[in-house]
Amino acid sequence: MSRDVIFDVNKETVTELAGQIKDKYDDSILVLAPFSGQLKTYSPAKSGKYKGYFRINTEVLIPEDAIKGESALSDFGAFVVMRLPKARVADHLINK
Repeated sequence: MSRDVIFDVNKETVTELAGQIKDKYDDSILVLAPFSGQLKTYSPAKSGKYKGYFRINTEVLIPEDAIKGESALSDFGAFVVMRLPKARVADHLINK
């Protein structure tokens, strides 16, 4: 899977990505979990590792009785589907 940011995705794209994950990791399940607490957002840095990127830090809480084993959380992958107002997104990233 790509690490690219894909703008203006449709539900078929999300379905396809979820399907790719399910097909590649047939011993796994997908979990839908909401963000917890406050989102921390950062404007693009002028220099350094995150130069030119907005950053969003968040937490997702999974109940402890839902996960078996101590190291279970080191073996996972995730992607985020976000809602952004069209007026805030560059025109060339919106499908016509």
